[in-house]
Amino acid sequence: MATALLEGSARFLRHSLLGSEAVYEVLELGDEVITAEVVHAPGLSRGMRVRLMADAAAAMERFDPAAPITATRQTARPATAR
Repeated sequence: MATALLEGSARFLRHSLLGSEAVYEVLELGDEVITAEVVHAPGLSRGMRVRLMADAAAAMERFDPAAPITATRQTARPATAR
């Protein structure tokens, strides 16, 4: 489970909660604890090392910052008159 966090180039984790977002780069894997570096997180300094539980890290979104962003655009529907 934990080794999958370092496969390929998607070794970055994104965690969104209550309107804020944190991004971490996975550096080291342990059986139960992962060492990561803060890329961006409210209240934490960039470059700070943090330890995350492996289960919590596995629940975060994995992504590759070099990959192209694909998004779908939704257009607002006009309100209907009642």
